[in-house]
Amino acid sequence: AVDGSSPTFELIYTKGLPGIADAKIDYDLVEVGVKYDFNIGVRGLVDIKLSAGKFLNNDSLSFIDYKHFLGNRTPFATASPVGSFRLLDYYRYSTDDAYFTANVHYQFRKFLITQIPLVRLSGVRESFFSNYLANDLTTSYVELGYGINYILRIFRLEAVTSFEGGKYRDFGVRLGIAANLDDIF
Repeated sequence: AVDGSSPTFELIYTKGLPGIADAKIDYDLVEVGVKYDFNIGVRGLVDIKLSAGKFLNNDSLSFIDYKHFLGNRTPFATASPVGSFRLLDYYRYSTDDAYFTANVHYQFRKFLITQIPLVRLSGVRESFFSNYLANDLTTSYVELGYGINYILRIFRLEAVTSFEGGKYRDFGVRLGIAANLDDIF
């Protein structure tokens, strides 16, 4: 495949096998996902990641076998900007049922502070992102954020707010390593 020419699809099947090493687990989880990134205009980049899953059988599983979502409650964003949540509690929405997540990250070359030529020429880019989660524990957990990427060519700074059921829930600021580092070299 040629990079950026088509989406990447993923199909994962996980089976908890009872009786192996005296394990008492017995579950079946099917997950499907798609990740796609493409350019919009001059230096605009859109990254999309969608995933859904369902436990077909959850007869016997421990909490470690639940589907956990990549959350973060620290001021440091250590995970990839696409596919991770910035304000999600670590295990609050872990599930043994069906789920759906959507992550959209739009990075552009010229918006607010990048209107200043010196800032733009230094390689700084701005981004908007949205993260969504729905499962048996929440019908609509949403994060909306704005980020400044490639600060000193390596860092990103993000301001994020979250909503649940359409109601404001939280606000935070995250500092992390720049997204898409391979784009700047």
